[in-house]
Amino acid sequence: MQSSPRQHLLSRLNALIEQRVGLARSATSDANLEALLETASGGSPGAFIRALESTTEQSPQWQQLLRALMIGETYFLRNRVHLNWLRQIILPQLLHHDSASITIWSAGCATGEELYSLAVTLHESLSDAQRRRIRLIGTDLNLQALEAAKRGLYRPWSFRHTEATFQQYYFDVSEHGLLIKPFIRQMVTLLPRNLLAGAPVNPVDLIICANVLLYFTEDSIRRVEDAFFEALRPGGWLLLGQAEAIRFARDRWQVHLFPGGVAYQKPVTSAASSSAIYHAPPPATAVTRHQNIAAATENAPAGLYADAVRAVRQRDYPEAERLLRRILSLTPDDGPAHVLMSCILANEGHFDDAQAEADMALTVNPLLADAHFLKGALYLDMRQISAAQDALRSALYCQRAHPLASMVLGNLYMSENKPEQARRVWNAALAELEDSPADQFVSEISDLTVAHVREFLLGQLSND
Repeated sequence: MQSSPRQHLLSRLNALIEQRVGLARSATSDANLEALLETASGGSPGAFIRALESTTEQSPQWQQLLRALMIGETYFLRNRVHLNWLRQIILPQLLHHDSASITIWSAGCATGEELYSLAVTLHESLSDAQRRRIRLIGTDLNLQALEAAKRGLYRPWSFRHTEATFQQYYFDVSEHGLLIKPFIRQMVTLLPRNLLAGAPVNPVDLIICANVLLYFTEDSIRRVEDAFFEALRPGGWLLLGQAEAIRFARDRWQVHLFPGGVAYQKPVTSAASSSAIYHAPPPATAVTRHQNIAAATENAPAGLYADAVRAVRQRDYPEAERLLRRILSLTPDDGPAHVLMSCILANEGHFDDAQAEADMALTVNPLLADAHFLKGALYLDMRQISAAQDALRSALYCQRAHPLASMVLGNLYMSENKPEQARRVWNAALAELEDSPADQFVSEISDLTVAHVREFLLGQLSND
């Protein structure tokens, strides 16, 4: 069947986006693009696409498109795991290099929260002389996001996982929000850059590119990974998002397995071993400067977590988040609190942040079944069925017949015409719930009771 003129335009636009900025079609649904064409083209979608084809990614047309497609969720101290590796392993190693300067590149820095978190880490970890050796560069293709990073002015949402003392030490209060202090802002250089164009400078000692390549095509990922490898100095490091891994030519990298994730290093020599290096959990880290300001180190008040669970079940997400921020400011490694925060963020549509919170929970305790279930649900939203099934099976491994995971996994099996596997999962969940009170909640991240789940499972089995 011949495609309609509108379908032809959408296909042409999708192909152009893939070619020029690397985004996969799975990240740009036809419905979203059609709505964008309707609003951005002023009634002339063909002319709009021709303008994209004939201009660079910094043109008004491309920037309008990028702002619609690349709305990133970010906040301060988001990748604490990366920052800990940086303090304890990576920075000390880089500082032993003979080179006069060390270049760190934050690729896809968006509005700057994670880049400035990196600058704060350098400020807290290094002496003045050592900091003078560091060149910290942030790049992004979204010029509006870069301008926001240059202003350094942030709303409370950007501080949702930070201690109040972090804000007090590194920000000034202004009429419109919190303004990053000049001594931190002056540590960074911000540049417009398309990742497909390679590194902004060469060589680079450390590249941080978290949760960007998730949305790229296979070919674009290969190109970017090649560019990262070529840009890095021998011995240089690459940090990806906690849910990401090197996809191509993995054997050319030295893999470092840290508690909580994986880092990649370009070997110093071509003959270096490609076997993985395991890093034991580090000793307790020193208190940072902004934490030193805080006199209160008491544990979270009793009942605070239970109050947060009740707030989630009542759909009072702002109150639940307020309570959880209090808990995590006092006990950052509280796994269940990270799980509940992931649930809130997923319900609010902040899927990248929800994924990061679930990963943080599993870093603290890999056997948290609810965290695996949430990752499975998030993978389903991204239509990554195989990854979703793996995560749901992990939930069942951590908690026998986890009710929520059993419900969803059974449905997935039925959709694949695997009724025997579905029945097995559902019957196991029913057996596990047999002696449980009917009004008992099946999980802290759900308002479903045992009675609700039994009714669902019996209905599924009777329909089968």
